[in-house]
Amino acid sequence: MSTSLLYHTWGIRGYTYIHTRYERGKTIFRIEQDAATLRSSCCGSEKIIKRGVTKRTFKATPVGNRTVFIEVLVQRVQCSECSSIRQVDIPFASPGRSYTKRFDRYALGLSRHMTIQAVANHLGVGWDMIKDIQARYLQHCFDKPKLCNLKRIAIDEIYLGGRSGYLTIVMDLDSGAVVEVAQGKDAQALVPFWKRLKHSRAKIEAVATDMGLAYIKAVRENLPKATLVFDHFHIIKLYNEKLADLRR
Repeated sequence: MSTSLLYHTWGIRGYTYIHTRYERGKTIFRIEQDAATLRSSCCGSEKIIKRGVTKRTFKATPVGNRTVFIEVLVQRVQCSECSSIRQVDIPFASPGRSYTKRFDRYALGLSRHMTIQAVANHLGVGWDMIKDIQARYLQHCFDKPKLCNLKRIAIDEIYLGGRSGYLTIVMDLDSGAVVEVAQGKDAQALVPFWKRLKHSRAKIEAVATDMGLAYIKAVRENLPKATLVFDHFHIIKLYNEKLADLRR
């Protein structure tokens, strides 16, 4: 097999093709990393000593309706620079995953048009694998959203019940995106957010909160120039409570 086919089909380069075998509707390609590309996974040094190999198998994108696996002989090396003894990195697969990066992207592409179960059935994998791929993609995209363009934000808490307790939510009022989720509902829960916001140099014009004293104090201390806004629900609620007191 040509090494260019490995690269253009599955994104694999720096490896040598060994052989192909066929088992119960599956095509399995065995490959081995070129000796010239071996590096220490700790420091990247080329000064290494081979210490055996381990066989690993990765789910790859299919060819037609044929399920494909990549079987890799992973070299274990000892580094002469840092003295570590570890397996070399596998560039075409993420650490701890049993599928290639190309398979990851292929599954995400199908997920735009199909349900999780439909994608899993089509690719011949479990529902949990597709769910994991989607969850890691969402975490990568939205785990730490950029704050530099924020202008108007809202702060509120939600109750999850039981041991989960309360979460503090910060939302961008212009885009509707959630930019922070923190455990708890006191001022301390927002400390990491205030640090990120300060580093982003965002120019916050207004902050909407409920009338909890902890949030009001936190906003006054961290965004003294921002306009503090209370939603009408809490204003009417407070007005009704005062009106009820006067009627008694």
